[in-house]
Amino acid sequence: MWFQIAFTIVAVLSSHSLAAFLLGYTSESCDDLKPHRIPFVQDVVGQPGLGSNGLPINAPGFNRPNPNGPAINGPDGMNVQPILMTTVTPYRIFTVDNRYKKGRALEVRLEGREYFEAFVMEARAVGGGPTNKLPQAGVGRFVSAPRTAMFLSCRDRSSSAVVNAPNPLRMNNLTFTWEAPFQDVGDIYFIASVLLGDRYWVFTSERLLSNPFPGELVGCGIRRTCVRLCGYYQSSPICSLDEAEYVLIIEIDPSQRETQITIGGYIRDPQTYVAFGMAYSDFSLMDMDMSVCMLDRGRVTLGHYYVKQEIFPPFPHAGVIIPDLTDLDNNRIWCRFRRPFLPYGPTSINPTRSMFHYYFKGPKNDSGIYLPESIYKMNISPRQYNITDFYTDVQISNSAFLPIARHLVVFFLLLIGLHSKGF
Repeated sequence: MWFQIAFTIVAVLSSHSLAAFLLGYTSESCDDLKPHRIPFVQDVVGQPGLGSNGLPINAPGFNRPNPNGPAINGPDGMNVQPILMTTVTPYRIFTVDNRYKKGRALEVRLEGREYFEAFVMEARAVGGGPTNKLPQAGVGRFVSAPRTAMFLSCRDRSSSAVVNAPNPLRMNNLTFTWEAPFQDVGDIYFIASVLLGDRYWVFTSERLLSNPFPGELVGCGIRRTCVRLCGYYQSSPICSLDEAEYVLIIEIDPSQRETQITIGGYIRDPQTYVAFGMAYSDFSLMDMDMSVCMLDRGRVTLGHYYVKQEIFPPFPHAGVIIPDLTDLDNNRIWCRFRRPFLPYGPTSINPTRSMFHYYFKGPKNDSGIYLPESIYKMNISPRQYNITDFYTDVQISNSAFLPIARHLVVFFLLLIGLHSKGF
């Protein structure tokens, strides 16, 4: 069966055929990455038989066994023993990015200065890190491969590895598409074993860092604050982090000395920023502390501003803000930064004080950033929060409807008041 051995060889035995063995990779290679003997039947007189790909040996598309392929000692290859090479490998694993994103595809290439005759490759999680993740083998799955390769399910994980198709070919420079797991497994690396003759090399790629954006909802309201603003056009009022128009995640350092804040959202116009603000009032922006994620000449940058009043433009803040990581994903920008729990001065805001939280987008140009034209176009937390108080908030982000809704409420209250007076 295919899930038991990658290279099941089907042969029609006759007086014109000769049984032999090749070295290759099977499901037994998933853990030790060691080649194993694989039986095949080589047609010696050109009579039709079934090849390793299920085609007749003399049919178009079938490649005859290469006489210069893996060494076979003796008439049946029973004495073949693969040799693990400890010299510098002539092969490498190349990835188009040094970061990967959960659930996203990544191009992976197996390259070399020499040809190879068989290979197996998979991704593994490093483990460890701040959350003490466990190391894992066979993370993610391969979703595309060249015709000379096929998928292999190691440890009952579908398509977690790739191997060469069971044809005696020589290969080089193969390109695959790997899909990252949807859960956070931390940093990963790819590992491969490549066979040439009776020699094989085991080697790894550079470590790929986990892209933390957009984050995860595990622990929201318990060990982190999670805010999502969903678009009015979505079928459900509750959107996922990938669907949200705006995302805010607040976490506290275990030392309780600083907070880590992530803000991000869609910007369909590069002259738009995404911001998180803290103020003491829910109807006035006086003394607002404002963190801004924006594009500047094609690069994602972080800004820190102070708002004296709504009638004034935001001024650069003198307080401490520590950039950590930024990302641009199509038309979605992300900024992660840290804020220490310290008062900065007479015009700054102590982040440990209870304040209203503002989630919004606004316009910018080469001269600076500007506040939205109305406070009613900002989403606001339902009450004041200490930044160390974790909560979850999901709102509809549609600035065109917000002022209308508030005016409808005022109109409704006026009607109630007039009715109570007998008008």
